[in-house]
Amino acid sequence: MSARASTVNQTLTNYARGIAVDKKSKLAEFLAPVVPTGSASGQYKAFSDKNAFAAYNTARAVGGNRTRIEFEGTDPFFNCRPNGLEIAIDDFEREAAGENDKGGLMLERAKIATLISAQTVSHELNVFTRIRTAVAAVGGVGVWSNAGNDPVAELDAQIQAIADNIGKMPNRMVIGLSAWRVLKNHPLVRGRQPGSDNIGVTLQQLAAMLLNPAMEIQIGVIPYDTTKPGKAAANANIVGGEVWTYFADESPSVYDISFCKTFRVDSSGVNAVKEYREEGASSDVYAVDWTEDVIVTAPLAGRRITLS
Repeated sequence: MSARASTVNQTLTNYARGIAVDKKSKLAEFLAPVVPTGSASGQYKAFSDKNAFAAYNTARAVGGNRTRIEFEGTDPFFNCRPNGLEIAIDDFEREAAGENDKGGLMLERAKIATLISAQTVSHELNVFTRIRTAVAAVGGVGVWSNAGNDPVAELDAQIQAIADNIGKMPNRMVIGLSAWRVLKNHPLVRGRQPGSDNIGVTLQQLAAMLLNPAMEIQIGVIPYDTTKPGKAAANANIVGGEVWTYFADESPSVYDISFCKTFRVDSSGVNAVKEYREEGASSDVYAVDWTEDVIVTAPLAGRRITLS
């Protein structure tokens, strides 16, 4: 098959980049913050054992050299792979839009918005696939259906374990919606609240109970369809009954010890919107291209509880 000639639509590219900021997954960004790299491939610091978290010796003799932060030959590489989605506008759709849609701009923007929404869910699923592959659930915990098991004590144990491993207090937590339903209504959690407050628990109240009371917590609600287009829908929640506790740097780079990162050439998440004509289908096709590599850069900086 011969290659289909495509051109970059700069107007729609600018539009896509604008709405990508509004539609980006706050949860995926919370778990795997974007690190703009300026190139598709390069090295990053991996933190796979406790020795990797050692602090630098910054002292120097008068006239001596400073300690230089640099990559070693064993440091791994990120590789931002190309990603893409496309959508068609049939000639009949343009005719149906009529004169109210001057030049087809409203229809084109609606299609691009659909692409960006699909990109967001795809990225969310990619992030959770990567972290689940890298980090197994902690054994012997998460049986919160048992009223005698204390969820707060088990969460504190994960916080302590991460702090012991990396020398930093974990500062973020993601709780799946089904896990939050069990956690907020657990009698031992509610019992920590005084008086009438023990009817339930807010995220702020939960954080105040934890070993790190400054913990940032988000509830994970990411539905997606597990079946292929054209099949009966089978919706599932990406996060499910899990709790993730981890450390994330507020200004992530290729050097810091954040649990997980999304490496991208630039932060926008949209390289370009391209279009081409598909005469056989009587359609104009619009495609969104981007590059990324989601990597768990510090497995010891994250812990996973799966409810049972």
